[in-house]
Amino acid sequence: MLCQEASQRLRSLYNPSDYPPEDYVAQQFTFSWQYISFGVPDQLREISTKIWQDEREKAAEVMAEAGREIQQVLRAAMAGLVTHMRDRLKEGPDGKPLKFKESTVSKLVEFLDVFEFRNVTNDADLSGLVEKARELLKGVDSEDLRTTAHLRARVQQGMTEIAAQLDTMVVKKGTRKFRMEEE
Repeated sequence: MLCQEASQRLRSLYNPSDYPPEDYVAQQFTFSWQYISFGVPDQLREISTKIWQDEREKAAEVMAEAGREIQQVLRAAMAGLVTHMRDRLKEGPDGKPLKFKESTVSKLVEFLDVFEFRNVTNDADLSGLVEKARELLKGVDSEDLRTTAHLRARVQQGMTEIAAQLDTMVVKKGTRKFRMEEE
């Protein structure tokens, strides 16, 4: 049925060999699951208390690192949204406000709305900035920001302050640059 629709839609560009048989496609998909326990098996303690303790410390470090990564991802996500909003609220080189899309506000508001659910590490510092952003955007929509200069300036200033605080909280890790062409 989908192939027939593609044939009608693509007309002369349609190539039946681009679509494998249904039974082949069905064989390519599998589903599996596994129960995973994060921790150290108690049976290991019976073998060696030292090994059990070492493994317990390793597991604790893995969990702590996962928590730090989650925290950094949330902080970086908010920093990106806040910085984008701050930049879009600035004036352009001609002194006129830059174009401002509704999605700029809606994406940040959505992040703020689901933050409590995502804040599994109980990041109090980020929670404080989320609350500041909520207060700053309370009752504000994209049309207000387009048409009301003093509101635009106030929100832009608030986003600048929040972005500055986030900048100190986000750990910037170095990246490697690879050159793929041969010399």
